[in-house]
Amino acid sequence: MKIIDNMHVLLLQGGFGPEREVSLKSAKACSKAIRENGFKVTEIDISVIDINILIKIKADVCFNALHGNSGENGSIQGLLNLLKLPYTHSGVSASAIAMNKMHLKRLITNATENSDDPINFPKTLEILPRTGIDFKNHKGAYVIKPLNGGSSVGVKIIREGGQIPVIDDTTYHNLIAEEYVGSKELTVTVLKEEALCVTEIKAAQDKEFYNYKAKYEKNGSIHDVPANIPKKIYDQAMSWALRTHKILGCKGISRSDFRYDDINEKLYMLEINTQPGMTETSLSPEQALFCNISLKNMVRIIIEEASYEC
Repeated sequence: MKIIDNMHVLLLQGGFGPEREVSLKSAKACSKAIRENGFKVTEIDISVIDINILIKIKADVCFNALHGNSGENGSIQGLLNLLKLPYTHSGVSASAIAMNKMHLKRLITNATENSDDPINFPKTLEILPRTGIDFKNHKGAYVIKPLNGGSSVGVKIIREGGQIPVIDDTTYHNLIAEEYVGSKELTVTVLKEEALCVTEIKAAQDKEFYNYKAKYEKNGSIHDVPANIPKKIYDQAMSWALRTHKILGCKGISRSDFRYDDINEKLYMLEINTQPGMTETSLSPEQALFCNISLKNMVRIIIEEASYEC
């Protein structure tokens, strides 16, 4: 959208669920950046606000700083479409598909399988609900994680020979299991139809993997920017991130996560985030800064890409 003088930005934050605190931290950083751009900001926590108040605010644009189901699965986006209020980040369909890891895998696999460079995902394992959990035709480590969700909330890595978790019949439908692949964690931010760079993420020694604490605690992880990986894999990660962003119809910004198997020299895509974190330890602002884009300018670019779908 066109930037105007005295622009009024409605900043949505907070919400419900386990990613509420991450949203509040992202919103704090974004609010500061919005004000540095000379815009007026009205901050709203959607967990304590009435929809009628959103209408009465009469903002020019909405900056969506929500994380988790309430802000990433298309629900808020649908409401903002009905209000005809331009908003940042992706729309209804892109948000909903990206939020569901199985839908994402199916769509991107089908869309790229006949291309010169098909996008690979870790093998999906069938969960069989019993007194415990079992997988057909699989040996070795595997990952169990929520079908919908982000910020590594609820992710469990089960090493070979490890204790199998008990999952009841009502829960397993909300989970996805995959083979545990690769040895390097990579990520790529796409900003306004351009892949920025590849970062390798290394969890601190006291963290089992790049989990919630590793993501949001200071010194919880080490980020190598740019990643020290073969150029072929670096370029492939950049290409896959941009292609996935475009296939889904993402808007403004996204961040795609990967695993790299350096022994077999094979890249795997894990997921795409339509609402990347914007905290002081977050990856997307760090990648933008590596490309000489400050958080202030990054937020301005995201606002310039705002629109609604109607």
